[in-house]
Amino acid sequence: MTAENEIVIAQDDDALSAALGCSSATVDSLHELGVLEFQGELWEVGPARDYLRDIAWAGHLWQ
Repeated sequence: MTAENEIVIAQDDDALSAALGCSSATVDSLHELGVLEFQGELWEVGPARDYLRDIAWAGHLWQ
């Protein structure tokens, strides 16, 4: 499990998608869902990492 207050510094969506290990489109979706929060270049990514892990786990079960 990730820490809830895991923070990364990312200047743009490409850097953030690299930090999370997902596509820029997924970053946009996470932002729209309210899973990602940001203040300038600091991003709270703990909940986003948990969300991506849970989705990957659930997708593996249903395949």
